[in-house]
Amino acid sequence: MKGLILAAGRGSRLLPVSATRPKHTVNVAGVPIIVRAVRALREAGAEDIGIVTSSSSETELRDVTLGSGHLTFIRQPEALGTGHAVLCAREFLEGQDTLLYLGDNLFEDSLRPVRAALGEADAVIGVKQVPDPQLFGVAVVEGGLLRGLVEKPSQPAGNLAACGVFAFRPGVLDAVAALEPSVRGEIEFPQALLSVIAAGGRVRAVEFGGFWSDAGTPGDLLRANAHYLSQLTPCMDGTLENSELSGLVVVEPGARVQNSRVTGPVWIGPHAVLRDSEVGPYTSVGRHALLSHTRIQGSMVDDFARVHAPTRLLERSIIGRHAVVGAPSDVGLQLVIGDRSVARL
Repeated sequence: MKGLILAAGRGSRLLPVSATRPKHTVNVAGVPIIVRAVRALREAGAEDIGIVTSSSSETELRDVTLGSGHLTFIRQPEALGTGHAVLCAREFLEGQDTLLYLGDNLFEDSLRPVRAALGEADAVIGVKQVPDPQLFGVAVVEGGLLRGLVEKPSQPAGNLAACGVFAFRPGVLDAVAALEPSVRGEIEFPQALLSVIAAGGRVRAVEFGGFWSDAGTPGDLLRANAHYLSQLTPCMDGTLENSELSGLVVVEPGARVQNSRVTGPVWIGPHAVLRDSEVGPYTSVGRHALLSHTRIQGSMVDDFARVHAPTRLLERSIIGRHAVVGAPSDVGLQLVIGDRSVARL
C-alpha cells in the first residue's frame, strides 16, 4: 500500500502564521505537522509515501521532513482541489491501494483500522463525532457504510465529520478523473466516493474515538499543541540554574532554564533559553528561542523567537519564527503573529 499526503495548500484560516510558510511545517509540541503525518502513515504500514506540494511549499516541506526516511515529492502546479492533487500523484501510486492523508490533520488513533477496512470495500473514509458538524463535511453512515456526504450543512443529518483520512483501491482514480469541478472550481476527492457508491461500490466508514484536529485555525492549533504536550514523557537534558520545574516538562539538549519557574506540560526545544521567566502550563518553546522576564501560558513560541514581557501575561498566543515581542505594560495580552514579525506593545 502506498501513502499519500496532500500538502499543497497554505492554509488561509491559519493566517498570519501561514503567511510565510506552509501550515504543514508548523511545530505542534515540537514536531512539525507534516512529520506527524508521515509517522502516522508509516505506523499504519504505508512505507512508500508521496507528498503533494505546491511550487512555493516544496522546498520547506523537504527541509522539515529530513530524517523522516525516503519520501517522494509530487508537484501540484495549480490549486485545483484535493481530487486534482490525487490525480497529480497517479503515476506515483502505480495502480496500488492507497492510504490518503490530508496533511493538516492530526490523529491520536492509529490509522491501521482504515487500512484494514479496505479489505472488504472499494474505499474507506475516516469519520469522527463532533459537537459542531455544520462546520465540517458531514458523512451519512448506515451500517458502517457511507451513504452520503454534505459539505458544511446548515441542518446536519448527523454529527460524523469526515476527518481527512481515506483509503482506496486503484479503480477509484477513474472516478476522480471523471469528476466535474465543484462550485468552488475545484475537483473534490470526497465526491469520487459518492460516484463509487452510485456505481454499486462499497465505501466503509471507520470512526475515530481519540483526539483529532484539522489544525485549521489558531485556536485549533493551540488545542492540538496542548493535547500533544500532555502526551510527552518528561525529561531533563538541558541545564537548570536556580529554577523550579513541576509537572510534565521536557527540556531538550542545549536548552537553559535560568532563574525561572516552569509548570508543565511544557516542551522547551534544543538550545532555547528561559531567563527570569514563568512558563506554562501548556506551552511549547521552540529551538533557539529566548524568553526573558516573561510570563506565558497556553501558548506556542516558535524557533528563534525573542520574547521580553516583564509585566504582561501572555496567554493563548502563537509567536512565529524569528518574531520579536516586547510588552512593557501590565495588561493581559493575546497575540497571534507570523514569522519575522515585531510587536512592541
